[in-house]
Amino acid sequence: MRLMNKNKLKLVEKAADYMHAVLGIVCEIVSDGGQGLKLPYYLKAGNLFAECLIEERKCLLMVADELPDGSTLAKRVGEVSGIVGMPVVLVLENMDAVRRRMLITNRTSFIVAGKQAYLPFIGALLTERGMAHEALAEKQSFTPAAQVLLLTHLQKESFEGKNMSEIAKLFPYSVKTVSAAAKELEQAGVCTLDGDNSGKYLHWIPKEEIWEKAYPWLTSPVQEVLYCNRIGLIPEPLRFVTYDKALAEYTFMADFIGEAFAVHKNDDAIKKLKNNGTFNAVEGKYRIELWKYNPALLAKGNMVDALSLALCYKDSDDERVIGELNNLIKKICKV
Repeated sequence: MRLMNKNKLKLVEKAADYMHAVLGIVCEIVSDGGQGLKLPYYLKAGNLFAECLIEERKCLLMVADELPDGSTLAKRVGEVSGIVGMPVVLVLENMDAVRRRMLITNRTSFIVAGKQAYLPFIGALLTERGMAHEALAEKQSFTPAAQVLLLTHLQKESFEGKNMSEIAKLFPYSVKTVSAAAKELEQAGVCTLDGDNSGKYLHWIPKEEIWEKAYPWLTSPVQEVLYCNRIGLIPEPLRFVTYDKALAEYTFMADFIGEAFAVHKNDDAIKKLKNNGTFNAVEGKYRIELWKYNPALLAKGNMVDALSLALCYKDSDDERVIGELNNLIKKICKV
């Protein structure tokens, strides 16, 4: 597999930056050559590849040196995806309307750096140039990495004056992912970045102001709620007490009989249990919350952290629950 030349690498980096700046999607480039991929020559020829993580999902970016007609292009992307066993995203510098319609008709993912993106495997996200501000307004929420950084700063360890490398060592995130997350936090107005190419440093607004400022950007960590009857099938280190049980521990709400556990949706063991039918969407003895980020990163012992728990109830209309959680937040953030 050929290594990317500088122009193609810049195009990939531009596409990754566009996804983050306009769509709020983190794209982390893992390698710039796709070494180890076994593809037939007709799929290798004229194409360059970059392995990446899009919202923590492994994908392959495909940069075409030449553009056949739309149907042929869609077919080749589909063949590559079938061989490598992961979503393939076509990266282009420009594209005409005819090819674009054909790619969308075939649900072929693509990015025209700086102009538009179509990523059906994470939901159709088609953004045209000139709609960037609307897209940001519609998707005004932190990525999981940005939310984790902010909640860690508020609850566990201050990141005041820390640089990206120092912060990355504390998480399963790369320096690039942390840097992208820091830019989101800066955009929300809770911190500023300074420094030069040798390193960027975070400087935060007063702690008691952060929650209120960041609240519109914060979302529930719960991606999906499922149920199961055999909690022992979930390894204990992977599950953390959440929902009403945790609420009773953190507040003066009465204890509850039912049990609920938070798990990370991307953990391999959890994916296996989901795929083999251990979980179901309707009923079961135990409530299982699949979280967007690993609850272990912020957990207090075997329990989810207080602020993530509060965000689980963000859409609650129970006035007593809201009141108790507001008191908890004030205590943590010293509002």
